[in-house]
Amino acid sequence: MNWSNLISALIGAGFGTTALGVLFKIYLDHRLSIDRELAAENRLFRQKQREASTAIAEILSAWVHTAYKGTTSTNEDRWITQSTYWKNILLLDKELIDLLFPTLANKPGSAGSNELIVQARKVLLNLREPDIKASELNNWPPEKP
Repeated sequence: MNWSNLISALIGAGFGTTALGVLFKIYLDHRLSIDRELAAENRLFRQKQREASTAIAEILSAWVHTAYKGTTSTNEDRWITQSTYWKNILLLDKELIDLLFPTLANKPGSAGSNELIVQARKVLLNLREPDIKASELNNWPPEKP
């Protein structure tokens, strides 16, 4: 075997291996980048779900507060409910807002708070059908004096 052929073969093999190694590294970096982006999108989606859940819970909590106090609504109570509503409604998608509006407006036949929770859960978790019933939720109504 000729030395020049051996050296050429080694250089060729080294270059081929190096080229494959570089291509493999580029592929791995690309896959890892895609995986990181998907994980970031998933975290953002979960964070938005948590914020929307909290917003709905705060709005409903402020809305039923006077019933739990056993008194009629004062202007202070109305102001607290209104400010809670304004602060939280900005976090909600239109579909969730449409669920809340009839109940908060006291429209006849509107859903109760448990049904709102069931429907909001359906929207937030992208369920085809609710996985729980309003009657299955716990309630602690105010005690009568």
